Order: sequence, then C-alpha cells, then structure tokens
Amino acid sequence: MTAIVIWRNEEDIYNPTLWVVSDSLVSNNNSALIEDASKVFTLPIKLTIPDERGYLNKVYYQHSLGFCFAGSTLMGQNSYISILPLLSNLICHKKYIPSFIEIATYILNYFRGTFLSYLTRHNNKAFFEASIFGYCHIENKLQIAHYFVENTDADGYNVKLIIKENKSTSDFLYLGDKPQLMREKIESALNGEGKPGRSKSRAPRYVIEDAINNKSPEYSSIGGDIQLGIANFSGFKPYTIQKPYEIGKPASYISYLGRELTPELSSVGIARVGGDAMS
Repeated sequence: MTAIVIWRNEEDIYNPTLWVVSDSLVSNNNSALIEDASKVFTLPIKLTIPDERGYLNKVYYQHSLGFCFAGSTLMGQNSYISILPLLSNLICHKKYIPSFIEIATYILNYFRGTFLSYLTRHNNKAFFEASIFGYCHIENKLQIAHYFVENTDADGYNVKLIIKENKSTSDFLYLGDKPQLMREKIESALNGEGKPGRSKSRAPRYVIEDAINNKSPEYSSIGGDIQLGIANFSGFKPYTIQKPYEIGKPASYISYLGRELTPELSSVGIARVGGDAMS
C-alpha cells in the first residue's frame, strides 16, 4: 500500500509551500514487491500560442504541479503517464492560463473514463485515490485536489473530486493505508510541540519516516524510504535526501527513494542530477 501526506508549510511566511512526503513500498498481500517505487511525480503544464508566423509553438505558459497516488499502482502510474503528454502540450490561439480547478476537472474526467474501464476487468483491484497539488496562477493561492472512488446507490462506483484550500498549517491531506491511525498521528504532530531536530512545520515527514522504520505488523504495508517534494508559486520540485553513512559522523551521501546516487548516477555529462537535497 502507501502512506502519503500533503500539508501547508509556512517556514517562509512570504512564500508558503505545499510539502509532500511518501513512502516507497509497493506490496501485495503484505508481501513486498518494490521497495523503491515512485509515488510522487512532477506534472508539467505547458501551453503554446501562435508565433509570428502563426505556428503554435511559442510557449506562453509553463508551470508544474505535484501528482501522487495510493491504491492501485497500475491505475496511478498509467493515468499519470497518459495525462502527462496531454497537459504538457496544450495549445490556444490566444494568451491563456488554465486555472488549477480547470486542470483538476480535466484530470477527473480522464480518471473516470480509465477507472470505469479498468473496474470491469479487475474489480476492487482498480480502487485508488490520487491528488494533484500546487499553486494556481489564476486564483493566486495553493490548492490541493483529492480524487477518490465512491460508491453511490444511484451511480455505482465513480471517481469523485474535492478541492482543498489548506489555509492553515494544521490542514493536511493523507492518502493511503491505515488512514485513521496515520491521520491521528499527523494531526497530533501538527498540533503538538516541535522537538530538537524535528520542527513542528515538518512534523508530517517524521510521522511517515517513523511508520517506515516501524517493523511491527501494523505498519507492514508502509516501507521503503521517503520521497519528498515541495510545491510553490514557481512549480513543483522533487528533493533528494542527504544521509550520513554512519550516524554521528560527517561523511554523507545523496539518496533518492532509498537508493544512493553513486557517481555514475549523480551526473549526466557535466550536469548534476538530483536538484536540491534535504537532510
């Protein structure tokens, strides 16, 4: 299964952000399949308008949102892979910026079609929930879209959408396994006091890390390592993690999904891979 949390961070009050942390374990009936699975992705939004000669290849708007999912890995990953080339190749004959809600509604329509098709073949194995999150340049605020499967007597199973504003640093969205337990722990951490090395503003990260490191059967479906990303007005950015080779000593390495970015994985030519890192 999965454990993902998205929350508002105001460490910089002039630049509030949405943070996301996920585990990286994919399992089946409590049996680990993949321990370095990616569940949080960058969703690029790009719109082109006519250039001076009338060709639709002049980039007018470019942005990125975060995308994450829990539940069916096939539904989540395939939907992301399918939506990515569509939203990164928008065209318009005039200057235009799509709103977050317009993007969220488009993805809802896509989810509904692919989910109902998958449901007829795989029944409850098709169940999933997902989110896109980030900054809306039309409404000038951070927003979160939550997609989930709901069963109504009239329509049967269908995908629903809720837009969450997250105006407070105590607001969050949790997706994944052990929802009641994990929501209680996250809420308690956000409303409690920070600890040395564990600031209150980053508390949900430590809740996910603790669940990953907890080897009791209760947390067996949450594991691997953390995946971290931050969204703000400039877009969504994934972060690598800086880890010590040995706790208490300065020597460290850069990790992504629990995998060390060794020299052959840390650069492409003279360009460095991984962007920003966080300890």
